[in-house]
Amino acid sequence: MKTALAFLLCFCVFAHGETISFSVKPSTTDPLIKTFDTPSWVYINRDIVIGHDKKLPADRHQLLLWLVGTGGFGHSAQGFANLAADLGYHVITLMYPDNVPAALCAHDDDPESFEKFRMALIEGGHATYQCGQKEISIDRPESIENRTIKLLLFLQKQRPMEDWGQFLDADGKIKWDAVAIAGHSQGAGHAALIGIKHRVARVICFGGPKDFSKKLDAPAAWYSEQSDTPKERFFVFNHHQDPKGCTPAELLLNLKALGLNETGPTAEVDQDHFPFHHAHVLFTNYPKVTVDGPNSDGARIAHSSVINTNNAKRWKEVWTYMLTAPEKKAATQPLGK
Repeated sequence: MKTALAFLLCFCVFAHGETISFSVKPSTTDPLIKTFDTPSWVYINRDIVIGHDKKLPADRHQLLLWLVGTGGFGHSAQGFANLAADLGYHVITLMYPDNVPAALCAHDDDPESFEKFRMALIEGGHATYQCGQKEISIDRPESIENRTIKLLLFLQKQRPMEDWGQFLDADGKIKWDAVAIAGHSQGAGHAALIGIKHRVARVICFGGPKDFSKKLDAPAAWYSEQSDTPKERFFVFNHHQDPKGCTPAELLLNLKALGLNETGPTAEVDQDHFPFHHAHVLFTNYPKVTVDGPNSDGARIAHSSVINTNNAKRWKEVWTYMLTAPEKKAATQPLGK
């Protein structure tokens, strides 16, 4: 019985110091999930959340929910996820419907196109894009929210000592104020919008958010909405040469529309050091690449550099800062200064 259950839970288990990781197929948690059924991954340091070893970081009693980028898989960002678990987070890297890039909304007349597209994925629903010529329809069971809820219920039942149920309220909904929502590329946009819609513990974006309307020559409308999460809880890390989704100049306009220029100057992590003068917008130019367009090898390398597990040693201080920095508002200065 134990062997069968172990196979159902995961096809592989890796050890990372005292942190363990394992995979769970979404359909295992909810039979109504029929698509995008490659595994989500779970990371936890049991010595922190169960053993309470005083020599280790304290249990944060927070869930780090990681959302992959377009075409990504749940077993992504392993270096970042392992670090988060070692810092006291419960960690889930979630598989969800991610095959359509949000950038396809960039030529729509509707200033709310990006938001409607993303909310269909986050909550379940229907949206059109590319001037209404294409559509995306996500049943509620396939949504980011339902997949997260059902995985937490599954983990609580199978691994009660780890207390995954603490991230759900009495009504079985996500307890967003105990969630640090993070993601790369398309996932970064979802994370930022979830932070706008819900008061979360923190928002962490890599390679984004990139929702910029080419048609209207303006950042997506949702950046300017009233945010349930204070902007001092937002942290973003981008590469100066990254053209994916939008140009570097357009990204700066996005960040200003999001209000992150009010949280202080940017940090240049290639020369600044921890705690990066309490910046909420961080940039790198590593590695220097030749970018011949948004689909070039250089663009791909720049876009993934900030979360690439191969760079885990280089970015350990940056990632640690983004995961643990206390909420602190710095003096207002223009972005990029």
